[in-house]
Amino acid sequence: MKNSMFYSKRFWIGTTFFCGLILASFLFTWYGKDLYSQTQLLIKDGNGNVSQSAPFNPLLMPPFGSDRGGYNLFFKLIIGAKFTILFVFGICFIQLILGTLLGSLLAYAPLPLQKLIEKVCKVYFYVPTVVLVILFMGPLMIQSEQTGFKESIVIKQFLILCIVTLPNLILYISQEINLFMKKDYITSSIVLGARKMHLFRKHIWLFLKEILVILFLQQAVQLFTLLIHMGFFKVLIGGRRVDSGSTVHSLTNEWSGLIGLNKNELLTAPWIILAPLVAFTVSIFVLNFMIQGIKEQLNTRFMPIPNKKQDSAVEEKKTVIPVEKFRFANMKTLYKGTDRS
Repeated sequence: MKNSMFYSKRFWIGTTFFCGLILASFLFTWYGKDLYSQTQLLIKDGNGNVSQSAPFNPLLMPPFGSDRGGYNLFFKLIIGAKFTILFVFGICFIQLILGTLLGSLLAYAPLPLQKLIEKVCKVYFYVPTVVLVILFMGPLMIQSEQTGFKESIVIKQFLILCIVTLPNLILYISQEINLFMKKDYITSSIVLGARKMHLFRKHIWLFLKEILVILFLQQAVQLFTLLIHMGFFKVLIGGRRVDSGSTVHSLTNEWSGLIGLNKNELLTAPWIILAPLVAFTVSIFVLNFMIQGIKEQLNTRFMPIPNKKQDSAVEEKKTVIPVEKFRFANMKTLYKGTDRS
C-alpha cells in the first residue's frame, strides 16, 4: 500500500531517533559507569586557587553543565532516557490494546448500557488527571523512601497511569466504531447477514489500525507532558530518596524528576532545569514530526478524542466523511490539566 505509514520518511527518522537514544542509554549504563559516576565540585586556576564551584554552567562543563552535586547533566539525561521513554511507550502500547478491546466491546453493547457508562464517566472528566496520579502514587513515594528502588513500585506506577488515562480512550474508540457502523456499505453487510466478528475483521479493524498509530504517538506526547507535571509535585518514576539533609533525589534519573527536584534552581542555576526540558522538548518535537509525516502519507482524517472539559464529550456530533477522504486533524488534549504549565 503506497499510503502506508511505513513509506513515511518522517516516521522512520523518529523511530531511529528513539531507538538510538534508548540503545545509547543502555550501553552507557552498562559500560560508562566511570564517566557518569564521577563528580567535580571545584575548578582551580593555574595557581591552585578555587575559581569555580558546582553547579557549573554549560560553558564550563558542556553541553548542559552540572548540578550542585557536580554530576554532568548530559550523562544524567542519557541514563534516564531509557526509563522515561520506555515507560511512556509501554503505557501507550498497553492502553491501545485495552482501549481497542474494551472500546469495541462497548460499541457492540446495548445502547442503554453505552449511555449508562458514558454518564458514569462524565464525573471522571471533571477531575484533573494529575490530581488522581498524585493521590494514588503518594503512598508509593513514601514506600520508595523507605525501601529504595524496587521493580514492584515501577509496575504499580505503570498500572496506575494506564488505568487513570484509559477511560477517554475507550469512549473515543467506541464513538469511532459507532460512527463507522453507520456507513452505507456496513449497513448493507449487516442486512446481508454479516456477523459482528466478520464486520470487525474485514471492515472495522482496517479502519482502526491506522488511527491507532496516531493515537499511540499523540498519547505519548500527552504522557510526556503529564510526567513534567508529576515531577513538579515530586512524584517520580521509580521512586525517590531523601538524604540526611532532607534533599530529595531521583532513584532512576528520569527526566521529569530532574525538573521537579531542581525547580528552586530556576533563578540561580537555570541550566539544571533547562537541560531536561530540552530533552522533553526534542522528544515531543520528534513525536509531532512523526505524526505529521504519517498524516501526510495516509491522507486521512482523524477525529479528536473527547476532551475531559466537555459537558457531553461522548455525545459530540461528527460529520460522516467517506473513509477514503478522511484526514487526520489535531487531537484535543487527552488529559485535563496537562496543557497548563
